[in-house]
Amino acid sequence: MARSRVRGTDNRTAPVKTGTELAAMIRQIDKAHGEGLVFRARAIHQPLRIPTGIFSLDLATCGGIPVRCVTMFHGRRSSGKTTSALKTIAAAQRLYPEGDIVFIDQEHSFDSVWAAKLGVDLDRLLVVQPETGEQAVDFIDGFLHTPTVVLVVLDSVAALVPMKELKASAEDAHVGIHAKLVTHLMRKVTNAFAVARRDNRPVTFLCINQQRSKIGGFSPDGDPINLPGGKALDHYTMLQVKFKNKEKFAKDEQGFDMLDINEHAFSIDKNKVNAGIRTGEFQLQRQASSVYPLNEGDIDDAGTMLAYGKKMGIYTGGGQSWTLELPDKELKFKSGDAACNHLYENFEDYWGLRNHLIALHSAKLGMPQDFLDRFYE
Repeated sequence: MARSRVRGTDNRTAPVKTGTELAAMIRQIDKAHGEGLVFRARAIHQPLRIPTGIFSLDLATCGGIPVRCVTMFHGRRSSGKTTSALKTIAAAQRLYPEGDIVFIDQEHSFDSVWAAKLGVDLDRLLVVQPETGEQAVDFIDGFLHTPTVVLVVLDSVAALVPMKELKASAEDAHVGIHAKLVTHLMRKVTNAFAVARRDNRPVTFLCINQQRSKIGGFSPDGDPINLPGGKALDHYTMLQVKFKNKEKFAKDEQGFDMLDINEHAFSIDKNKVNAGIRTGEFQLQRQASSVYPLNEGDIDDAGTMLAYGKKMGIYTGGGQSWTLELPDKELKFKSGDAACNHLYENFEDYWGLRNHLIALHSAKLGMPQDFLDRFYE
């Protein structure tokens, strides 16, 4: 049973034992609409997760963005939202080697060079560039119903332009039509997920959105912001993550100022799949590291993992003697740098530590055993 749960099956087709009248009603529903629509609440398990490739964010979300749910990344310009989405695509390609991933490039700004540096397999990524918002909605709906598709990413919600706005004069008012289009999109996505749950198919929708200044508003943090798309996104999304960015520059060999590191921070505005950590930070390499075996596009998070390992009691020691306890082995190091280098050079140990830390954190939050077992399969 535990193994079937790890694969994502939730046994919703098991018969519901109940009274005669209710049982008759359930049989009537099963006969008219198919089995699997009525089930006990215990049959619903925590959704699977698609890793984001960012340890601090994966830890906060107990594994990544939830499957068969709507997730939204948002932030100001150059905050790291598209970069984080591309890291998620790269992780999804590793998790589902036979699955297809679709990138809806509504902004027509997809950078294939940067995507490749972030680990995306360009030959396995399908990029679609719709001309109108209605086209994008229809494409997303169609791809979410396609059996081989496991992830659809929209960049961005703010760039969805309704046909009525394109054909009308620039002086005409178009109040509310963009919000209505996004609401229509969310309803279609919800229906696609309902079908995917009945077919036990892992498919996920990740949308990127832009923050805009809110005219006439007030915020204690300074400039009030607004998210395009209306209120539907707030209601339909299961996970909302806001990103910020701080750029660090360094001189290259010719003396030019070049980006060295992007220090990104995130805060989780909404999370309906787990409690726990709500904020975090990570460093993205914009040049090859001179300390660790990291290239441009890699995330320097081994130190973060070891820091959490200290807090959880699996990374102990001092001076020139450190011990890292993994579920199946014990590793010895003479320094923190040696431990970081080992993790970057040994993907199996890196991934084992990552999963072990997330499982320990999930256990602290009271996640069920079948959810924890997924990290050790």
